[in-house]
Amino acid sequence: MAIQWQDAMSIGVPDLDADHRALVELINDFEANLESGDEGGTGNAMRDLVGLIADHFSREENLLSGIGCPSFYAHRDSHDAVADRIHLLRRRYLVATEASVRHDIAATLLGFIRTSLMDHILTEDSAMGRRMAPVAGTRSLPPEPSEPASAVAARAPESRDVEYSLPPHLAHLLTRLNYTQAELPRPRSGFDSFEALCVEAVTRRIDEVLVVFHKDNPSVRRLLPPSFVLSPDFAPRFRRAVEHLIMPELLKSRLLRQMTARCDWQAADGDSFWEHVDNALADDMLERWRLAWDDLKLVERVKDDGSRVFQVKESTRALRDLLQPPSPEAYDLPRIGNAEIETLKSLFDPTRDLAGALHAAWQRCHDLYEQEMEPRVFQQKAREGALRDYLLLAHRQYAGNWGEFLTLTAHRVFGRVTTHFLERFSTNLGRTEQERAGHMPYLMRTLHQVRDRPEIRRQEREEEAEWQAQRRELQNFLKGITAAA
Repeated sequence: MAIQWQDAMSIGVPDLDADHRALVELINDFEANLESGDEGGTGNAMRDLVGLIADHFSREENLLSGIGCPSFYAHRDSHDAVADRIHLLRRRYLVATEASVRHDIAATLLGFIRTSLMDHILTEDSAMGRRMAPVAGTRSLPPEPSEPASAVAARAPESRDVEYSLPPHLAHLLTRLNYTQAELPRPRSGFDSFEALCVEAVTRRIDEVLVVFHKDNPSVRRLLPPSFVLSPDFAPRFRRAVEHLIMPELLKSRLLRQMTARCDWQAADGDSFWEHVDNALADDMLERWRLAWDDLKLVERVKDDGSRVFQVKESTRALRDLLQPPSPEAYDLPRIGNAEIETLKSLFDPTRDLAGALHAAWQRCHDLYEQEMEPRVFQQKAREGALRDYLLLAHRQYAGNWGEFLTLTAHRVFGRVTTHFLERFSTNLGRTEQERAGHMPYLMRTLHQVRDRPEIRRQEREEEAEWQAQRRELQNFLKGITAAA
Protein backbone atom coordinates (compact mmCIF):
# COMPACT_ATOMS: atom_id res chain seq x y z
CA MET A 1 0.00 0.00 0.00
CA ALA A 2 1.38 3.39 -1.00
CA ILE A 3 2.41 5.82 1.76
CA GLN A 4 0.33 8.99 1.85
CA TRP A 5 2.18 12.11 2.99
CA GLN A 6 0.42 13.89 5.83
CA ASP A 7 1.06 17.23 7.52
CA ALA A 8 1.68 15.38 10.80
CA MET A 9 4.81 13.88 9.21
CA SER A 10 6.41 17.32 8.81
CA ILE A 11 9.19 18.02 11.34
CA GLY A 12 9.42 21.76 10.67
CA VAL A 13 12.79 21.83 8.90
CA PRO A 14 12.14 22.69 5.22
CA ASP A 15 15.18 20.94 3.70
CA LEU A 16 14.59 17.71 5.62
CA ASP A 17 10.85 17.76 5.03
CA ALA A 18 11.56 18.05 1.29
CA ASP A 19 13.84 15.02 1.56
CA HIS A 20 11.17 13.05 3.44
CA ARG A 21 8.56 13.82 0.78
CA ALA A 22 10.95 12.74 -1.98
CA LEU A 23 11.79 9.55 -0.07
CA VAL A 24 8.10 8.70 0.27
CA GLU A 25 7.59 9.20 -3.46
CA LEU A 26 10.56 6.94 -4.29
CA ILE A 27 9.33 4.25 -1.89
CA ASN A 28 5.95 4.30 -3.62
CA ASP A 29 7.66 4.14 -7.02
CA PHE A 30 9.83 1.24 -5.83
CA GLU A 31 6.73 -0.62 -4.59
CA ALA A 32 4.73 0.00 -7.78
CA ASN A 33 7.53 -1.32 -10.01
CA LEU A 34 8.06 -4.35 -7.78
CA GLU A 35 4.36 -5.25 -7.79
CA SER A 36 4.06 -4.83 -11.56
CA GLY A 37 7.06 -7.06 -12.18
CA ASP A 38 9.05 -4.32 -13.92
CA GLU A 39 12.55 -5.47 -13.00
CA GLY A 40 14.29 -2.59 -14.76
CA GLY A 41 12.07 -0.05 -13.06
CA THR A 42 12.59 -1.78 -9.71
CA GLY A 43 16.37 -1.61 -10.07
CA ASN A 44 16.28 2.07 -11.05
CA ALA A 45 13.93 3.01 -8.21
CA MET A 46 16.08 1.07 -5.74
CA ARG A 47 19.22 2.85 -6.90
CA ASP A 48 17.63 6.30 -6.67
CA LEU A 49 16.12 5.54 -3.28
CA VAL A 50 19.36 4.25 -1.77
CA GLY A 51 21.21 7.27 -3.13
CA LEU A 52 18.72 9.74 -1.68
CA ILE A 53 18.77 8.02 1.71
CA ALA A 54 22.56 8.45 1.84
CA ASP A 55 22.30 12.12 0.82
CA HIS A 56 19.51 12.73 3.33
CA PHE A 57 21.41 11.17 6.22
CA SER A 58 24.46 13.28 5.38
CA ARG A 59 22.38 16.47 5.14
CA GLU A 60 20.69 15.76 8.46
CA GLU A 61 23.99 15.01 10.21
CA ASN A 62 25.44 18.29 8.92
CA LEU A 63 22.54 20.22 10.45
CA LEU A 64 22.76 18.37 13.77
CA SER A 65 26.52 18.85 14.00
CA GLY A 66 26.20 22.52 13.05
CA ILE A 67 23.93 23.29 16.03
CA GLY A 68 25.96 21.23 18.49
CA CYS A 69 23.17 18.74 19.13
CA PRO A 70 24.06 16.61 22.20
CA SER A 71 22.49 13.49 20.69
CA PHE A 72 24.31 13.88 17.36
CA TYR A 73 26.39 10.72 17.76
CA ALA A 74 23.45 8.54 18.77
CA HIS A 75 21.51 9.84 15.75
CA ARG A 76 24.44 9.20 13.43
CA ASP A 77 24.85 5.67 14.80
CA SER A 78 21.20 4.92 14.01
CA HIS A 79 21.78 6.20 10.48
CA ASP A 80 24.81 3.92 10.09
CA ALA A 81 22.85 0.87 11.26
CA VAL A 82 20.07 1.53 8.74
CA ALA A 83 22.52 2.29 5.91
CA ASP A 84 24.54 -0.87 6.56
CA ARG A 85 21.43 -3.05 6.32
CA ILE A 86 20.25 -1.28 3.16
CA HIS A 87 23.60 -1.64 1.37
CA LEU A 88 23.89 -5.30 2.39
CA LEU A 89 20.47 -6.12 0.88
CA ARG A 90 21.17 -4.12 -2.27
CA ARG A 91 24.48 -5.93 -2.82
CA ARG A 92 22.66 -9.24 -2.46
CA TYR A 93 20.12 -8.05 -5.00
CA LEU A 94 22.78 -7.02 -7.52
CA VAL A 95 24.66 -10.33 -7.43
CA ALA A 96 21.56 -12.57 -7.43
CA THR A 97 21.21 -14.50 -10.71
CA GLU A 98 17.60 -15.70 -10.47
CA ALA A 99 14.68 -13.32 -10.99
CA SER A 100 12.66 -14.87 -8.16
CA VAL A 101 15.52 -14.41 -5.72
CA ARG A 102 15.96 -10.79 -6.79
CA HIS A 103 12.24 -10.20 -6.29
CA ASP A 104 12.32 -11.62 -2.77
CA ILE A 105 15.38 -9.57 -1.81
CA ALA A 106 13.81 -6.42 -3.26
CA ALA A 107 10.62 -7.06 -1.27
CA THR A 108 12.66 -7.51 1.92
CA LEU A 109 14.56 -4.29 1.23
CA LEU A 110 11.34 -2.41 0.52
CA GLY A 111 9.77 -3.60 3.77
CA PHE A 112 12.86 -2.66 5.76
CA ILE A 113 13.07 0.83 4.23
CA ARG A 114 9.34 1.47 4.76
CA THR A 115 9.50 0.48 8.41
CA SER A 116 12.79 2.17 9.25
CA LEU A 117 11.92 5.36 7.35
CA MET A 118 8.54 5.84 9.05
CA ASP A 119 10.13 5.20 12.44
CA HIS A 120 12.95 7.59 11.49
CA ILE A 121 10.53 10.40 10.55
CA LEU A 122 7.89 9.97 13.25
CA THR A 123 10.18 9.40 16.24
CA GLU A 124 13.83 10.40 15.89
CA ASP A 125 13.40 13.21 13.34
CA SER A 126 10.31 14.63 15.02
CA ALA A 127 12.22 14.93 18.28
CA MET A 128 15.26 16.40 16.53
CA GLY A 129 13.06 18.73 14.50
CA ARG A 130 11.91 20.56 17.60
CA ARG A 131 15.52 21.40 18.31
CA MET A 132 16.71 21.98 14.74
CA ALA A 133 13.81 24.00 13.33
CA PRO A 134 14.64 27.37 14.96
CA VAL A 135 18.24 27.18 13.74
CA ALA A 136 17.93 25.26 10.48
CA GLY A 137 15.14 27.54 9.32
CA THR A 138 17.36 30.61 9.54
CA ARG A 139 20.73 29.35 8.36
CA SER A 140 22.08 27.81 5.20
CA LEU A 141 25.28 26.00 4.28
CA PRO A 142 27.25 27.83 3.11
CA PRO A 143 25.76 31.10 4.55
CA GLU A 144 24.72 33.86 2.20
CA PRO A 145 27.08 36.86 2.23
CA SER A 146 24.31 39.09 3.52
CA GLU A 147 23.54 36.83 6.49
CA PRO A 148 24.56 38.46 9.80
CA ALA A 149 27.22 36.63 11.78
CA SER A 150 25.39 34.89 14.59
CA ALA A 151 25.64 31.85 16.79
CA VAL A 152 23.40 29.96 19.16
CA ALA A 153 24.73 28.97 22.57
CA ALA A 154 23.77 25.40 23.40
CA ARG A 155 21.39 24.68 26.20
CA ALA A 156 22.73 24.42 29.72
CA PRO A 157 20.83 21.95 31.91
CA GLU A 158 17.35 23.26 32.79
CA SER A 159 17.92 26.61 31.01
CA ARG A 160 16.79 28.35 27.85
CA ASP A 161 18.86 28.72 24.70
CA VAL A 162 20.82 31.96 24.54
CA GLU A 163 21.01 33.75 21.19
CA TYR A 164 23.47 36.52 20.46
CA SER A 165 25.46 38.18 17.68
CA LEU A 166 29.20 37.69 17.51
CA PRO A 167 31.75 40.20 16.26
CA PRO A 168 32.19 39.40 12.54
CA HIS A 169 35.85 38.35 12.90
CA LEU A 170 34.90 35.70 15.49
CA ALA A 171 31.75 34.25 13.91
CA HIS A 172 33.65 31.49 12.08
CA LEU A 173 34.77 30.01 15.40
CA LEU A 174 31.23 28.92 16.25
CA THR A 175 30.10 27.76 12.80
CA ARG A 176 30.93 24.33 11.48
CA LEU A 177 33.71 23.87 8.96
CA ASN A 178 32.76 25.15 5.55
CA TYR A 179 34.48 23.66 2.52
CA THR A 180 33.30 22.44 -0.87
CA GLN A 181 33.15 18.83 -1.99
CA ALA A 182 33.26 18.22 -5.73
CA GLU A 183 30.47 16.07 -7.15
CA LEU A 184 30.30 13.92 -10.24
CA PRO A 185 27.81 14.76 -12.99
CA ARG A 186 24.90 12.42 -13.59
CA PRO A 187 25.96 9.19 -15.35
CA ARG A 188 25.82 9.26 -19.14
CA SER A 189 23.84 6.82 -21.25
CA GLY A 190 23.00 6.30 -24.92
CA PHE A 191 26.36 4.90 -26.06
CA ASP A 192 27.04 3.85 -29.62
CA SER A 193 28.80 0.65 -28.60
CA PHE A 194 29.08 -1.71 -25.67
CA GLU A 195 32.81 -0.96 -25.50
CA ALA A 196 32.11 2.76 -25.02
CA LEU A 197 29.74 1.92 -22.15
CA CYS A 198 32.44 -0.23 -20.52
CA VAL A 199 34.98 2.59 -20.73
CA GLU A 200 32.50 5.00 -19.15
CA ALA A 201 31.56 2.56 -16.36
CA VAL A 202 35.19 1.81 -15.41
CA THR A 203 36.40 5.42 -15.53
CA ARG A 204 33.35 6.62 -13.62
CA ARG A 205 34.08 4.08 -10.90
CA ILE A 206 37.60 5.55 -10.72
CA ASP A 207 36.24 9.10 -10.64
CA GLU A 208 34.08 8.13 -7.66
CA VAL A 209 37.29 7.39 -5.74
CA LEU A 210 39.20 10.45 -6.93
CA VAL A 211 36.37 12.87 -6.17
CA VAL A 212 36.57 11.93 -2.48
CA PHE A 213 39.80 13.94 -2.36
CA HIS A 214 38.56 16.90 -4.41
CA LYS A 215 37.75 19.30 -1.60
CA ASP A 216 38.47 22.99 -1.31
CA ASN A 217 38.52 25.31 1.68
CA PRO A 218 39.07 28.86 0.40
CA SER A 219 40.01 30.02 3.91
CA VAL A 220 43.02 27.66 3.98
CA ARG A 221 46.04 28.83 1.99
CA ARG A 222 48.62 26.26 0.93
CA LEU A 223 51.61 27.46 -1.09
CA LEU A 224 52.58 24.08 -2.53
CA PRO A 225 50.62 22.41 -5.35
CA PRO A 226 48.47 19.47 -4.22
CA SER A 227 49.54 15.89 -4.66
CA PHE A 228 48.16 14.54 -7.96
CA VAL A 229 45.26 12.50 -6.52
CA LEU A 230 43.97 15.61 -4.71
CA SER A 231 43.70 17.71 -7.87
CA PRO A 232 40.60 17.77 -10.12
CA ASP A 233 42.97 18.46 -13.03
CA PHE A 234 44.47 14.98 -12.66
CA ALA A 235 41.19 13.07 -13.09
CA PRO A 236 40.56 13.72 -16.83
CA ARG A 237 44.19 12.96 -17.65
CA PHE A 238 44.06 9.69 -15.78
CA ARG A 239 40.78 8.87 -17.53
CA ARG A 240 42.49 9.26 -20.92
CA ALA A 241 45.43 7.13 -19.81
CA VAL A 242 43.09 4.33 -18.69
CA GLU A 243 41.12 4.52 -21.92
CA HIS A 244 44.21 4.28 -24.13
CA LEU A 245 46.51 1.98 -22.15
CA ILE A 246 44.37 -0.21 -19.89
CA MET A 247 40.88 -0.65 -21.34
CA PRO A 248 42.02 -2.62 -24.41
CA GLU A 249 43.07 -5.43 -22.05
CA LEU A 250 39.79 -5.33 -20.08
CA LEU A 251 37.74 -5.43 -23.27
CA LYS A 252 39.32 -8.77 -24.22
CA SER A 253 37.36 -10.44 -21.40
CA ARG A 254 35.05 -13.19 -22.63
CA LEU A 255 32.89 -12.80 -19.53
CA LEU A 256 32.53 -9.10 -20.26
CA ARG A 257 31.41 -9.75 -23.83
CA GLN A 258 28.86 -12.28 -22.59
CA MET A 259 27.27 -9.52 -20.53
CA THR A 260 25.74 -8.10 -23.73
CA ALA A 261 23.37 -11.07 -23.84
CA ARG A 262 21.86 -10.46 -20.40
CA CYS A 263 21.42 -6.68 -20.30
CA ASP A 264 20.10 -3.90 -22.49
CA TRP A 265 23.40 -2.09 -22.73
CA GLN A 266 21.98 0.62 -24.99
CA ALA A 267 19.73 1.74 -22.11
CA ALA A 268 22.43 1.40 -19.41
CA ASP A 269 24.58 4.16 -17.98
CA GLY A 270 27.88 4.31 -16.14
CA ASP A 271 26.21 3.40 -12.84
CA SER A 272 23.56 0.87 -13.84
CA PHE A 273 26.24 -1.05 -15.76
CA TRP A 274 27.46 -2.48 -12.45
CA GLU A 275 24.07 -3.95 -11.61
CA HIS A 276 24.80 -6.60 -14.28
CA VAL A 277 28.34 -7.44 -13.09
CA ASP A 278 28.39 -10.64 -11.03
CA ASN A 279 31.23 -11.79 -8.78
CA ALA A 280 32.97 -13.84 -11.47
CA LEU A 281 33.04 -10.93 -13.91
CA ALA A 282 34.19 -8.50 -11.22
CA ASP A 283 37.10 -10.81 -10.33
CA ASP A 284 38.01 -11.19 -13.99
CA MET A 285 37.99 -7.43 -14.59
CA LEU A 286 40.14 -6.82 -11.53
CA GLU A 287 42.70 -9.42 -12.61
CA ARG A 288 42.94 -7.98 -16.13
CA TRP A 289 43.21 -4.45 -14.72
CA ARG A 290 46.15 -5.47 -12.54
CA LEU A 291 47.91 -7.34 -15.32
CA ALA A 292 47.58 -4.35 -17.66
CA TRP A 293 49.23 -2.07 -15.09
CA ASP A 294 51.95 -4.61 -14.32
CA ASP A 295 52.76 -4.66 -18.02
CA LEU A 296 53.60 -0.93 -17.79
CA LYS A 297 56.19 -1.40 -15.08
CA LEU A 298 59.85 -0.66 -15.69
CA VAL A 299 61.96 -3.75 -16.32
CA GLU A 300 65.17 -4.25 -14.40
CA ARG A 301 68.13 -5.11 -16.65
CA VAL A 302 71.70 -6.10 -15.75
CA LYS A 303 74.35 -4.36 -17.85
CA ASP A 304 77.61 -5.96 -19.02
CA ASP A 305 79.50 -4.37 -16.13
CA GLY A 306 77.10 -5.94 -13.59
CA SER A 307 75.25 -2.73 -12.77
CA ARG A 308 71.45 -2.74 -12.74
CA VAL A 309 69.26 -0.27 -14.63
CA PHE A 310 65.53 0.04 -15.22
CA GLN A 311 64.36 -0.01 -18.81
CA VAL A 312 61.38 2.24 -19.59
CA LYS A 313 58.86 0.86 -22.08
CA GLU A 314 57.27 3.00 -24.77
CA SER A 315 53.87 2.46 -23.16
CA THR A 316 55.24 3.76 -19.85
CA ARG A 317 56.58 6.86 -21.60
CA ALA A 318 53.11 7.36 -23.05
CA LEU A 319 51.66 7.08 -19.55
CA ARG A 320 54.06 9.72 -18.28
CA ASP A 321 53.12 12.06 -21.11
CA LEU A 322 49.38 11.58 -20.59
CA LEU A 323 49.56 12.34 -16.85
CA GLN A 324 51.73 15.45 -16.98
CA PRO A 325 50.06 18.40 -15.19
CA PRO A 326 48.90 21.31 -17.36
CA SER A 327 51.02 23.64 -15.19
CA PRO A 328 53.37 23.22 -12.21
CA GLU A 329 50.68 24.71 -9.95
CA ALA A 330 47.98 22.22 -10.98
CA TYR A 331 49.39 19.23 -9.10
CA ASP A 332 52.58 17.55 -7.99
CA LEU A 333 53.37 14.25 -9.72
CA PRO A 334 56.63 12.34 -9.18
CA ARG A 335 58.33 10.83 -12.18
CA ILE A 336 56.31 7.67 -12.73
CA GLY A 337 58.08 4.47 -11.78
CA ASN A 338 56.94 1.13 -10.43
CA ALA A 339 55.86 2.55 -7.05
CA GLU A 340 53.62 5.13 -8.74
CA ILE A 341 52.17 2.46 -11.02
CA GLU A 342 51.20 0.44 -7.94
CA THR A 343 49.40 3.49 -6.58
CA LEU A 344 47.55 4.06 -9.85
CA LYS A 345 46.65 0.38 -10.04
CA SER A 346 44.88 0.60 -6.68
CA LEU A 347 42.41 3.18 -8.03
CA PHE A 348 40.01 0.55 -9.36
CA ASP A 349 38.53 -2.48 -7.65
CA PRO A 350 35.10 -3.65 -8.86
CA THR A 351 34.87 -6.18 -6.01
CA ARG A 352 34.54 -3.55 -3.27
CA ASP A 353 33.09 -0.11 -2.61
CA LEU A 354 36.35 1.78 -2.12
CA ALA A 355 34.73 5.18 -2.71
CA GLY A 356 32.09 4.54 -0.05
CA ALA A 357 34.69 3.40 2.47
CA LEU A 358 36.85 6.46 1.82
CA HIS A 359 33.87 8.81 2.14
CA ALA A 360 33.10 7.28 5.54
CA ALA A 361 36.76 7.53 6.58
CA TRP A 362 36.87 11.19 5.58
CA GLN A 363 33.75 11.96 7.62
CA ARG A 364 35.47 10.41 10.62
CA CYS A 365 38.52 12.62 9.96
CA HIS A 366 36.24 15.65 9.75
CA ASP A 367 34.54 14.83 13.06
CA LEU A 368 37.77 14.16 14.92
CA TYR A 369 39.40 17.34 13.60
CA GLU A 370 36.51 19.50 14.76
CA GLN A 371 36.33 17.78 18.13
CA GLU A 372 40.06 17.84 18.83
CA MET A 373 41.61 20.77 16.98
CA GLU A 374 38.80 23.26 16.38
CA PRO A 375 36.18 22.34 19.00
CA ARG A 376 33.08 24.51 18.95
CA VAL A 377 31.88 25.73 22.32
CA PHE A 378 29.28 23.06 23.04
CA GLN A 379 30.68 20.27 20.91
CA GLN A 380 31.82 16.93 22.25
CA LYS A 381 35.58 17.11 22.71
CA ALA A 382 38.05 14.48 21.47
CA ARG A 383 41.23 13.52 23.30
CA GLU A 384 44.53 14.93 22.15
CA GLY A 385 46.01 12.87 19.32
CA ALA A 386 42.67 11.35 18.22
CA LEU A 387 42.97 12.55 14.61
CA ARG A 388 46.60 11.42 14.39
CA ASP A 389 45.71 7.97 15.68
CA TYR A 390 42.80 7.59 13.25
CA LEU A 391 44.95 8.61 10.28
CA LEU A 392 47.54 6.02 11.30
CA LEU A 393 44.76 3.43 11.51
CA ALA A 394 43.54 4.41 8.03
CA HIS A 395 47.11 4.05 6.73
CA ARG A 396 47.18 0.46 7.99
CA GLN A 397 43.64 -0.30 6.83
CA TYR A 398 43.78 0.92 3.22
CA ALA A 399 46.27 -0.39 0.70
CA GLY A 400 47.54 1.79 -2.11
CA ASN A 401 48.41 4.92 -0.12
CA TRP A 402 44.77 5.84 0.53
CA GLY A 403 45.40 6.57 4.20
CA GLU A 404 48.24 8.82 3.07
CA PHE A 405 45.98 10.71 0.66
CA LEU A 406 43.41 11.18 3.43
CA THR A 407 46.18 12.75 5.51
CA LEU A 408 47.25 15.05 2.68
CA THR A 409 43.61 16.04 2.06
CA ALA A 410 43.26 16.91 5.75
CA HIS A 411 46.30 19.17 5.33
CA ARG A 412 44.69 20.92 2.33
CA VAL A 413 41.28 21.39 3.99
CA PHE A 414 41.84 21.72 7.74
CA GLY A 415 43.59 24.92 8.70
CA ARG A 416 45.33 23.56 11.82
CA VAL A 417 46.63 20.38 10.14
CA THR A 418 49.84 22.18 9.24
CA THR A 419 53.14 20.95 7.87
CA HIS A 420 54.31 20.91 11.49
CA PHE A 421 51.48 18.42 12.20
CA LEU A 422 52.61 16.34 9.20
CA GLU A 423 56.22 16.40 10.41
CA ARG A 424 55.26 15.12 13.85
CA PHE A 425 52.83 12.62 12.30
CA SER A 426 55.58 11.18 10.09
CA THR A 427 57.70 10.24 13.12
CA ASN A 428 55.20 7.46 13.81
CA LEU A 429 56.14 5.82 10.50
CA GLY A 430 59.79 5.02 11.08
CA ARG A 431 63.00 6.12 12.73
CA THR A 432 64.66 7.37 9.55
CA GLU A 433 63.52 9.44 6.58
CA GLN A 434 64.01 6.42 4.32
CA GLU A 435 61.72 4.26 6.48
CA ARG A 436 59.07 6.98 6.55
CA ALA A 437 59.24 7.47 2.79
CA GLY A 438 58.68 3.73 2.38
CA HIS A 439 55.34 4.07 4.21
CA MET A 440 54.14 7.46 2.93
CA PRO A 441 56.23 8.60 -0.05
CA TYR A 442 53.91 11.42 -1.13
CA LEU A 443 53.66 12.92 2.36
CA MET A 444 57.44 12.83 2.75
CA ARG A 445 57.81 14.38 -0.71
CA THR A 446 55.61 17.25 0.49
CA LEU A 447 57.73 17.73 3.62
CA HIS A 448 60.93 17.79 1.56
CA GLN A 449 59.44 20.54 -0.61
CA VAL A 450 58.40 22.48 2.50
CA ARG A 451 61.98 22.57 3.76
CA ASP A 452 62.94 24.55 0.66
CA ARG A 453 60.18 27.09 1.35
CA PRO A 454 60.75 28.70 4.80
CA GLU A 455 57.88 31.12 4.18
CA ILE A 456 55.45 28.22 4.52
CA ARG A 457 56.35 27.60 8.17
CA ARG A 458 56.38 31.35 8.82
CA GLN A 459 52.85 31.69 7.44
CA GLU A 460 51.64 28.76 9.52
CA ARG A 461 53.06 30.23 12.73
CA GLU A 462 51.33 33.54 12.04
CA GLU A 463 47.99 31.87 11.32
CA GLU A 464 48.22 29.71 14.46
CA ALA A 465 48.98 32.77 16.60
CA GLU A 466 45.99 34.59 15.09
CA TRP A 467 43.70 31.60 15.73
CA GLN A 468 44.81 31.31 19.36
CA ALA A 469 44.25 35.04 19.90
CA GLN A 470 40.75 34.80 18.42
CA ARG A 471 39.93 31.81 20.65
CA ARG A 472 40.94 33.75 23.74
CA GLU A 473 38.87 36.73 22.61
CA LEU A 474 35.87 34.46 21.95
CA GLN A 475 36.14 32.84 25.38
CA ASN A 476 36.17 36.26 27.04
CA PHE A 477 33.20 37.34 24.92
CA LEU A 478 31.18 34.25 25.84
CA LYS A 479 31.97 34.69 29.52
CA GLY A 480 30.45 38.14 29.33
CA ILE A 481 27.32 36.81 27.56
CA THR A 482 26.91 34.01 30.09
CA ALA A 483 27.25 36.42 33.00
CA ALA A 484 24.66 38.79 31.47
CA ALA A 485 22.25 35.90 30.87
